[in-house]
Order: sequence, then structure tokens, then C-alpha cells
Amino acid sequence: MKKYLIIKIAAIGDVIMAMPMVRKIRQEEPQSHITWVCGKSVYSLLQKLPIDKLIVVDEKKLLGGSKPEKVKEVIRVWKQIGGQYFDVVAMGHADPRYHMLTAFTKYGVYHSFSHTIGKSWPIPGRHHSDEYVRMISDHLSKEEITAPYHIDVEKDSGVDEALTGKKKIITLTPGGAKNVLADDFCRRWPIENYVRLAKLLITEGMTVVISGAPSDQWIEPYFENLPVINLVGKTTLDGLLYLFSKSDVVVTHDSGPMHLAGMTDCKMVALFGPTNPDEKVPRREGVQYIWEKDKYSCCPCYDGKTYAPCKDNVCLRNINPNTVMFRIKDMLEQF
Repeated sequence: MKKYLIIKIAAIGDVIMAMPMVRKIRQEEPQSHITWVCGKSVYSLLQKLPIDKLIVVDEKKLLGGSKPEKVKEVIRVWKQIGGQYFDVVAMGHADPRYHMLTAFTKYGVYHSFSHTIGKSWPIPGRHHSDEYVRMISDHLSKEEITAPYHIDVEKDSGVDEALTGKKKIITLTPGGAKNVLADDFCRRWPIENYVRLAKLLITEGMTVVISGAPSDQWIEPYFENLPVINLVGKTTLDGLLYLFSKSDVVVTHDSGPMHLAGMTDCKMVALFGPTNPDEKVPRREGVQYIWEKDKYSCCPCYDGKTYAPCKDNVCLRNINPNTVMFRIKDMLEQF
């Protein structure tokens, strides 16, 4: 029996793009044993997958805690995989400090990303899910398309209550693009644009829902004078998936919510600027993106580690809410 060890702790969007590794292993070697080291924030997603063992660490302590807290989390992993042998180790992080987690682990093959351009760096322009799968399947054809993992969502009574009797439900996710290590504000469509879009939608008689994690509550004051359904910080991760599945269209940007919505059957409009949608957007029917890269010589400016110095993400700011509104109406009419 072949043994696989996957280490992908955070962030949510990256973990979701890495999930097809599990499907690939199960398709080709169904009897293999899969161990995945993950963070608390994604545990509820990964436990839905056919993974034999999940080792959960507190990513807030591991990545941003005090030195004793970090050491404690590393030891937690060592106790469970130290001294063990794995045929394949897939290290889904480029930062070399993560290799400390496998310091006492034995292995046959060890694949990882790094910040050195080359074989261990994701091929520019290729979807990151393909690149994760390549870590555990070197024979992956360049023509093969890695679809997003689809999850059967569970009902959420709070969401059902909030949406009772509502039609043409358009869910906006103005937050996200933030994790323990970084706040990638330049990936977010400006909040003012989301507000303008909400006003257009309301004028057309549509139901507007704003959603997000508790850390996204900063967006609430911008919508306080609008008749929107506010579910920011009021759903679990499973509840957010259910909300997306009940929405007619989800409008988002390059963020964790975009990838979560991609795991459901909802229609989606994703807005891109400094990052390349061909590397990240969920590849399934009903998903469209807007990326006005031809207008800007600096687009995309993200190299996988850092962005070009930018205090004004004009590539996103100049995406007109009317353009998004047109796309939403077109999607509603087509499906």
C-alpha cells in the first residue's frame, strides 16, 4: 500500500486548489493511504474528502504566534509523522520553513514548491490545481484539466430563514483576500464598487446578500443604508457553501470565497486584476471572469510571492459596476 503525505495548511483558496490531489490519488491508486496536515480553518472542508488521516494544527499559532506557540505546533506534527515512512511527500508550501515539519519523516519522493523559478515553481499560466496534482503525478498530461472538487452542501437553517421568499439572489463577497500572513488588498474589487453594484441590483428588483467571515465585518458600514441581507460573520464555512448554492449569482474577486463558491453549482462572476485568472478561477460551467489586462502593461503583477509596488489597484478599481451588472443579467437570462 502506497503512503502519501500532503502538507497544505492555509489559506482556504490554496487548500481548495490542492484538494484535487486526493481525487487523483484515489483514481489511480485507490488503496493508498493519505495523510494530510492542515489548519483548523480548513478542517471542515477536508474531512469531507476520502482522506485517511487528518493532522490538524492551529495555523494562527504556527504562522503568527509566539515562539513557544510555534514550537508546540511543530512538535504536534512531529509526534504524528516523525519516524514514519511515506512513499510520496507533497509539500504544498514554497516557504522553506515549512520543511521543518518533515524534519524527522522518512520518504521515497519529496516534491515541493519553492521560490526558485524552475521545476519546483508553478508553471506561469497553468492552473494551480494542475500544479498541485503534478506534485503527486509527474505523468499528468498538459492537456488534462483538473476540475474543482465538488462538495454536496448541507442545509443551513439560518440561511434558509434569511432567504425565505426571496428571488433573484445575488450574493456579494467584498472581503476575503486575507490570511494569517498577509492582507492582499490589491486583489479586492474596491468596496465602493461593490456598493455601487448593490444599488444597481436593488434598482432592478434583485435580492442582494453580503457575506463573509467575522474578519470581514469591516464591510458592513458601507451597506448599512441599503436594503441588503447581511450574513457577514453569521455563517459557518458549511453555511457559506450552502448560501452560495442557494444564490442565483455570486460576485467575488480572487479570494477564498471565490474558491468556495467554485465547489458548488452556483453561477459566478469573478473579478481579477493583479493575478492571472487562468491560474486560479474555478474551471466549471457557470463561472465567468472579468479581467481587463489589455488595458494595463503591468497586469498581471503577481509572481507567486509578491506584487509589484502598488497603492492603487487601478486594474480592479476601473472595472465598472455597470459591466458587472450586464454580465449578471446576461447569466440570469442564459441559464
